[in-house]
This record gives sequence, structure tokens and C-alpha cells, in this order.
Amino acid sequence: MKASAVDIKKIVADKNLNIGFQPVVSVIQKSVIGLEATFLGVNDESGKNIPASKLFKLAEKEGIAIELDRLYREKAIEKFQNLCKDNKELLLFININIAIIDKYIGSGIIMNQISDSSISAKNVVLEIVEEKIDNIEALKQFIYLYRSKGFLISLKNLGAGFVNMDKISYVEPDIIKINKAITKGIELDYYKQEIFKSLVNLSKKIGALVVCEEIETEQEAMIIMELGADMLEGEYFKNGKEIDAEHMRELKEFIGKTAINYKDYMQEEIHAREDIHKSYDDIINKVLEKLSKAKEDKFQKIIDEVIEKYSELECVYILDKSGIQIGNTSTKCINMREQRALIFQPAKNGTDHSLKKYYYYLKSMSLEKYVTEPYISLATGNLCITISATFKNVDNNEYILCIDFNPDYINM
Repeated sequence: MKASAVDIKKIVADKNLNIGFQPVVSVIQKSVIGLEATFLGVNDESGKNIPASKLFKLAEKEGIAIELDRLYREKAIEKFQNLCKDNKELLLFININIAIIDKYIGSGIIMNQISDSSISAKNVVLEIVEEKIDNIEALKQFIYLYRSKGFLISLKNLGAGFVNMDKISYVEPDIIKINKAITKGIELDYYKQEIFKSLVNLSKKIGALVVCEEIETEQEAMIIMELGADMLEGEYFKNGKEIDAEHMRELKEFIGKTAINYKDYMQEEIHAREDIHKSYDDIINKVLEKLSKAKEDKFQKIIDEVIEKYSELECVYILDKSGIQIGNTSTKCINMREQRALIFQPAKNGTDHSLKKYYYYLKSMSLEKYVTEPYISLATGNLCITISATFKNVDNNEYILCIDFNPDYINM
């Protein structure tokens, strides 16, 4: 059967669809939380697969897109029933294309499909997948109807171009799914990590769980869990076109091994951070020792020497006890691009830092040292953290040493 001669009406009539499942797992809980039903397409007479995207185009052309969409759910429910017999807590994730079904909202077809099965509505997650929804009211009506019957609602495809971000306010999802536009290569990309953390923070505030899709490597899985993901799915967790009881047992064993690896990963991360902070403390203590033995007029020479000695340092500057800078900022970043130099400039003698966190919190909380969260340095335009520390010099006058660190792993 040639693709151009595909009889989509016959495919639907014969219920000839290939349905597979992607496991949705929780490594922390060491379990399979659910299965996402995936529409794999059909095989033609030569055994070649005709993908779902091709079939839906043909179905739309023939005016039977809704029939094909319903068949996908029917087959998914049928196969899922056999898999959840021994696990009544297992969730079924079903893709819902609002653009296809918005004319049929209120018909109760999905509800009837679930009612006719042995699956409870509370075990079904309806995943909103359409990126362009013209009828917002229809979407709201659909969500209200099915949520009132016990179904869970998931919003897919958060990632590329912030697709679906605008829908969070009216979908009010129980689950948010983040795709590989953000998670791909996240272990090496600070920007993606910060975007991901923001989405996790948003999800927590609105009471939604975070699922990360399309996870391909262990390293991606490790850092995504560290950053706050609740559940994961993707090739790393051995997606199967056919998942049976044996596959589920093997998957649980694999998740258990991943959990052990995650524990080892977190221990290594903790040790690495301890080593980094120890090195920061060593540098700061050495600088403080020199400054404490010097008069104020020698400070500039000392910090100029320090900035050249330690590659980890971005900027070094000193404040008086009122938060006013003494001397100029010592920095290696002196050859910035012209357009950046208009925005980012190292602070000069007399600059008021009294409202900066590294001064304000240090003084108001009577701390000896304060460490900021990563932020963009106004001195260089680079990502940095500032560690501030109080000291007294040889004349017993009080000052504050401020050092901006720009580790390679957060370098812009």
C-alpha cells in the first residue's frame, strides 16, 4: 500500500492503529507513575510504518479527524486496561487535541469511553497538546466538564518559544510537562537551568507537578531531578511500543538503579560544592589577612595584586562601614564590547553600595560573611556571586571586602 493510496477510512473502520506507551516515572519514589499512550501510526502492506502525522492529515482531508482521534483513545484505553490490572494507582496519560474536538465539547465521548472501561476517571490524565487554540471558551468548558468528573489535566509542550505559557492561567493544570527545548543539554547550560527552575517554582505555586519529557541521557535525568522535577519520561527510561508485565518489572529495576545513581550523583555534587566553597573561603581569608595588616592607602595595591593572582575572581572592591566604596574596582574585565561597556562598568571610588544585598544583609544581620545568589554583575555583565566579609585594618577601622566570583560552570 503506497502512502499516497492510504485508505484512511478503511484504517479507521478496521481499527488498525499501533499504540505504544511511554512510561512516566518517579525516581524518588522508585516507581512507574503512569503511561502516556502514543499514536505510532499503522503499518502498510510492505510493513512500512505510516506515521500518525500523515494519518491525521489524511483524516482531516476526508473529514474524519475526530473519528481517528477517538480511535486513538479507544485503542489506548483498551491496551491500558490490561496493564493496570495489578496496579490500580497507575495513571493513563492521553493526548487531547482541542483543535480537533472543540466542536464536540459537551458530547461526553471521552467520558463514555472511560465509563465503558474498567478504568476510573481519577486515573486518567488528559493532556492538552494543541499549540494554537482559537476557541478559548471551548477549552475552558472542556476542562471544567472533565475536571468536575474526576479527570486530571496536563498542559504539554512547555519549552520551545514558551509555547502554552499563556494557557496556564485558564487551564490551571494539575501537571505541567516541559519538553526538550529546555531539557536538552541542560547540564551544560546555565540559562536553561534557570528557566527550568523558574518553571518548577511556578508549578509549585499553582499546585502542579512537573514532568519532563524526552529525557535521553542519565546526566539529563540527574540534573533535572536536582532542579526539582517530579517525574520523567523519555528514551532513557526504555520507552516501549509494547509494554507488558515483564517490561514493567524490568523498568522498575532500572528505576531502582537510577535512584542509586542519583544518590551517588547528589553526594558528589555536595562534595564538589563543599570543595568550591572551601576554595572561596581560603582566598577570602588570605586577602583579609593582608588587608588587616595594611593601612587604607595600601588597599588598592593589595586587591590589584589579588585579582591577578586568582583566576576565579571577577572583581574585588572594598567598602567602608557605611557601604561607600574605597578605591576603584579591581577586575580583569577591562576590554568589554563597546555596546556592553555602556551598560556595565566597574564601580569607582565613592560609589554607594549601601542598598546592595552583600552590604545590607551583612550589616543588618550582623554577619561576618554573606554569600549572594548568582546575579548579573553591573561591573562586567557576567554572572557572578558576591561574597562579602567584614574586617578591621591595622588602624582598627572597619571595612567590608567584596569579591565577585565567576566560576567556569556559571560563566556567561
